[in-house]
Amino acid sequence: MILKIILSCSILNVVWCISRHPILIIISYDAFRYNLFDTKLLPNMENLRKAGTYADYMTNIFPTKTFPNHYSIATGVFAETHGVIGASYLDAATQKVVKKVEEMFHYNEDVVPIWRWNEAQGDGRYSASFMWPGSDFPYQGKDITYNQKFARNFTHVQKVDKMLSWLTDPVKPANLVMLYIEGIDYPAHVYGSNSAQFMEELKKLDTLTKYIEDQLIKHNLSERANVVQLSDHGILSVPVQKVINVTQYMKPGTYTLLGSSPIFQIYPKKGFEPELYNSLKEGSRQNGHFKVYRKRSFPRRWHYKNNTRTPDLLVMADVGYGLEDLINDHIKYGKRHNLTLTNSTEFGVHGYDNNVEAMRPFFMARGPRIKKQHQVPPFRSVDLYNLFTQILEIPKRPTNGSMWHIVDILRDSALPKETNENTSVS
Repeated sequence: MILKIILSCSILNVVWCISRHPILIIISYDAFRYNLFDTKLLPNMENLRKAGTYADYMTNIFPTKTFPNHYSIATGVFAETHGVIGASYLDAATQKVVKKVEEMFHYNEDVVPIWRWNEAQGDGRYSASFMWPGSDFPYQGKDITYNQKFARNFTHVQKVDKMLSWLTDPVKPANLVMLYIEGIDYPAHVYGSNSAQFMEELKKLDTLTKYIEDQLIKHNLSERANVVQLSDHGILSVPVQKVINVTQYMKPGTYTLLGSSPIFQIYPKKGFEPELYNSLKEGSRQNGHFKVYRKRSFPRRWHYKNNTRTPDLLVMADVGYGLEDLINDHIKYGKRHNLTLTNSTEFGVHGYDNNVEAMRPFFMARGPRIKKQHQVPPFRSVDLYNLFTQILEIPKRPTNGSMWHIVDILRDSALPKETNENTSVS
């Protein structure tokens, strides 16, 4: 039977077996700020950007961190709805710290990642993920068909080659692939986002984009695959002189501190919230470069407050400033890369308010269901789920996004047939 499938794939698609369903490839370049095209280091990406559809930027979710934003891209909902509020949180019931495990991604069982929703439609639809946050775990009792857990020992070429092997598998060809590229995020954190190392990695991403395009042509996918390239958030550099010690304003033993610059999640021990808040508030007044928020005062537009995992107190450095964890991180990176802390040291930082310009991610797309040579107004990353379901020709799901923010990306043949949008969640 398998031999028959392979032979039929070879006849129909020259060499490669390709899904009969619409194909969607989603590639995320971590920390790729929307205006990095201004560096003129990205000729291949710029050409592809203009050939398809692009927006100047997207509005991502708060906090502008990797895990919350990748999970919002995959689910179409805000952090307070999906529960991934950061890389860790304190479980209110057990008082244990939870970090990057299955429990983190199952706060709300009504939230279904796009990779699971695609496969749930059956009929030979298969999803694949290369290091996408959250994809290591089952949803609705099912694991994703293809998955590679996070590891730094893969080259960019190896990642793309693995992606292509999933797309052309002779038995279960994937029609949805989600590829996470750490890329510039790591050198930004180690050396700063103005560093030569950062710019060199940026050029590698451009070369990677060209390789992807060449391989799609080679595998007869260039006219079949819809390719969406985007990022989770931007990044900026913080000089060592703008690192703030906020724990000096907090009494030891009265709290659990989680998170990383520029935000600290503060979980006060029972009875200590007023004392901690007042002390941090006074510290904020004295220092002038950080703010402290009580949970009840979190800005509504963050969509962050209504969740049992969010902290009672949140400390946020002002834009261009960071917190003392940056020094500890530099010590760790210093051992790994033989670095010394100096007066010229800079740190790459993201996590600020999602209305900060430097936190904006980019968006570009191309393919048979995408308009050519077209620009759309900026939209929200929670709108992407609706775009994905339209491209994949699968039913919509309730999200925090809007279908009508993304319809102008699609060619007429890919537009939604319904005119009544009633798929939002609170």
